[in-house]
Amino acid sequence: MKRTTLYMLIALATAASALASVSPKEATSIEPASRNETVIEKNQAFPLVGPLTVQECLNEDCTQLRS
Repeated sequence: MKRTTLYMLIALATAASALASVSPKEATSIEPASRNETVIEKNQAFPLVGPLTVQECLNEDCTQLRS
């Protein structure tokens, strides 16, 4: 009985921490795939066909761009 209670408490704590880690904005915001946007990872081969336009980021995750 003690073992079963311990397993249930562990499962409940795991589920509670998983639910607490997701913010409400992340859970409800479903953004459509952006068109005309290409993400190039570091050290990834990318065939350049035309001119490459780059905008400078103001923060690390590039949510704010310098216009």
